[in-house]
Amino acid sequence: MKRILISLLAFALSSLTLTHAQGIRVGDQFYDGSVVYTVQEIRMGTVVYMTDALGDEELTLEQWGVTPDVFRLQPSRNADDPKYGAEFGCRVNYVNHPDNQYLEVIGDNDIVLKVLPQLKPMEDLAEGSLWYGGALVYDAHPAEDGSVRMNAMAEGEEHEFVLTPAADGADLFDVSDKDAAYARRIRQDGLDVICFYDRKNRLMDALQATQVWDSQALNVEQWMAMIVGDYVTEGGKKVQIRPDGATYAGKPLPLQPVTFNGLVTGVLDFGEDGPYLVGKVEAMPTPEGLQLIEVKMEDGEPWFERTVSYFNLKWAGERSRFDFASHTLLVGGLQRYDKPLLRLMRNAILAAHGYVFQSKDLKAYFEAQPWYTPATSNASVKLSLLEQLNIALIQAAERAE
Repeated sequence: MKRILISLLAFALSSLTLTHAQGIRVGDQFYDGSVVYTVQEIRMGTVVYMTDALGDEELTLEQWGVTPDVFRLQPSRNADDPKYGAEFGCRVNYVNHPDNQYLEVIGDNDIVLKVLPQLKPMEDLAEGSLWYGGALVYDAHPAEDGSVRMNAMAEGEEHEFVLTPAADGADLFDVSDKDAAYARRIRQDGLDVICFYDRKNRLMDALQATQVWDSQALNVEQWMAMIVGDYVTEGGKKVQIRPDGATYAGKPLPLQPVTFNGLVTGVLDFGEDGPYLVGKVEAMPTPEGLQLIEVKMEDGEPWFERTVSYFNLKWAGERSRFDFASHTLLVGGLQRYDKPLLRLMRNAILAAHGYVFQSKDLKAYFEAQPWYTPATSNASVKLSLLEQLNIALIQAAERAE
């Protein structure tokens, strides 16, 4: 967040109490897992003083030099001893990402001793609201104690976890029965998502609000977004793949995604009457386009065996091969792709805005694409919140073993 500059007479500056210090403002709240601290005042624009609701617990931060959003932990009236295993004078960073804001208390050797996510106002999760997680659709069930049970069914088994608000009407939740340090609901720029973060504050997963209960339909829609587009065969024939079908040299080419218990297998069934492709193939996106590998598969079974036969389709679209990343939230299914392809997908989001790459392989790849126009400066490249979430989710898939 940009610092707001206030121009005042020098003799009056010493007596003025500002309402913000860098990105932190009076009224901001931070949660350490048990205590909610509210910023009560910002003295001289450099000292941030915050307390709990009763005023018994205090945290005082003082700006460290002229570096924006970097502070030192200082003693205060009711804080004789530092918390979190820290020492007075240690560094405290205010981190302001588009999707996540928090304080991090830094100890020796730059070890993060404690993270205090910032709370923001947010309406409660509604009873029966639906949330899509890339495989399952969860429905929300608020309880009298304020917690929200998230429930989904798959293959006859119940999947659930519980979100416990850090404070009434706040966007931050403790998470039970799910491998996440905490969760945050975000509603902005047309998005309504619940993001899950690990202990290093990295986005690890997300649920997207939906009106559709059918998880299979959503899974198919998301997977098809990876492969729809215009291609040419090695012989120069045009192939168009659309969500509801395909064409080969202008002739209809029927296709049907193969699913098992609502989950996408990665296999397309072209039937037996196609003018170009017949039978079942595994569809794998590639940097150049799409590879269709013939498979042997029993009806009603999720397993298939790859054969030695395959077809390569070359991308012929006017937009980026991975343009879907600018308008489709990637929350599931990414683990099926290898890390080099994930890296390319992630950087394609930047390339769509003309980002100039330093890595030789990325530079060579994108400069060879007809849709790529380098920006005059990377400083001019601005990503939407959705694009930044997509990048973080792809990075989470890259970290997975």
